[in-house]
Amino acid sequence: MFCFLYAIVINSMTHTATGLIRWFLRRTGYAGICLAPWGIFILAEHMYSDRLIRHEQAHWKQWQRMGTVRYYATYVWQVLRYGYRDAPMEIEARAAEQA
Repeated sequence: MFCFLYAIVINSMTHTATGLIRWFLRRTGYAGICLAPWGIFILAEHMYSDRLIRHEQAHWKQWQRMGTVRYYATYVWQVLRYGYRDAPMEIEARAAEQA
């Protein structure tokens, strides 16, 4: 499984997305993803986007605050209930982009 999650480490939690993660991001149109507890993965061409990094770091902080099971359960429930744009965890992460 590790070969599919291979990433170039930029710092302790932010990685350049490669392999399966890069494929997923390109396929879905996203530039980055927080896959706690493994790290934040960002496409190489967006690696220096402070706004994107702050957004994904907000998700990392949510995971630290909530724990793994609660983080993923809450995120999925919110996206299903409110939609991606209006999910409270996404609203919080978008607010962090402006910080």
